[in-house]
Amino acid sequence: MVLKASAELGFFRPGELTKYDPEAIGICLSGGGYRATLFHTGSLLRLNELGYLSRASRIASVSGGSIATGILAMNWDRIDWGSDGVASHEAMTDHLVKPVLSAVSRTIDIAVGLRRLVPGLAAGNALANKYDKYIFGGLQMSGITDKVRFIFCATNLQSGGLVRFTRDYVADWKVLTSTVRTIRLADAVASSSAFPPVLSPVRLSLRGEDVGTPGGATHDDPALRRELILVDGGVYDNLGLEPIWKRCGIIFCANAGGNLKPVTGRFLFSHMPRVVYSMLEVTVNWRERMLVDLFLNKLSDGRAERVGALWTNATPSGAYSDTSSGLADSWTGAKPSDTVLATSRDLPTRLRKFTDVEKRAAMLAGYAHADAAIRRYVDPDASPPENELVMP
Repeated sequence: MVLKASAELGFFRPGELTKYDPEAIGICLSGGGYRATLFHTGSLLRLNELGYLSRASRIASVSGGSIATGILAMNWDRIDWGSDGVASHEAMTDHLVKPVLSAVSRTIDIAVGLRRLVPGLAAGNALANKYDKYIFGGLQMSGITDKVRFIFCATNLQSGGLVRFTRDYVADWKVLTSTVRTIRLADAVASSSAFPPVLSPVRLSLRGEDVGTPGGATHDDPALRRELILVDGGVYDNLGLEPIWKRCGIIFCANAGGNLKPVTGRFLFSHMPRVVYSMLEVTVNWRERMLVDLFLNKLSDGRAERVGALWTNATPSGAYSDTSSGLADSWTGAKPSDTVLATSRDLPTRLRKFTDVEKRAAMLAGYAHADAAIRRYVDPDASPPENELVMP
């Protein structure tokens, strides 16, 4: 299927319209702790099977999603994508699934949080060192693949701007662009997942880097260009959508977040955390609605502003079907049970070790939601999965 979106857009900053490609595929993976890491791994597996993953020009991620994409970026060039652009199940298992399962096999948020009690130590830097030791093995940003633009999103506390880490640069359009000669992949992933206050901030020195001021910057202060003080990218955009929707006409967006459940209470002394989470939830909801509007809105050339699909860990299974049969109703193999989907929804958004049952539930939920959303809204002629996803 040929997917195209319109290039007749009117909401770009100067110069961005010329960089927009209606045929470019972008993938956005949200935050949500280890739950997101596993959920997005399942989504990436299905995107591969449907032939979209290898064709993506950009993959942007936040927080727990950045753990999965960091592993994929590290191993991309080891994967044989085949003549049809679809990697084998074995290749994806060896270079994505197994490393992800290893990455989520230990609890690290408690130990990192305790580092905050030591004067002069930043919890986010301790988080980066944990990631480097257990997952990324000292790999520099310049060492990840150049076949796809991987973008790890963080929030700059000093400017309030979105910080984007790639293999070639780190940038906050408000204040700076910089080389990444001394920046590790673990630093980028930790900056993206340094959720406040327990896992943050990451203090990232830019000594030894070439730092400049981008065109259109809103601040020109040398003090802002010496060191970045970073927290979770979800503070700015928990979907990782901003680096994608301005450049790509075809968007696949997975949201493994959505952990704000209704509760009763008077909130006499505990209302501020609820206020903060409510504000974050509002920004995510707004971005989701904006994306859906882009999918639905038609412009003068008859095309949609964007083509693609959005799926979430909390989406009701029946939302993908015009019948009552629910999620993935046309699978020829085993379907994920409601119990499996509920298990995934109820997992905490922490960096704590999950059981094998929990790992399987989160990964299968991501796989099933991705399949159902893409075949419902983008590619109805795609073949359904023949069997339920099997973990190694």
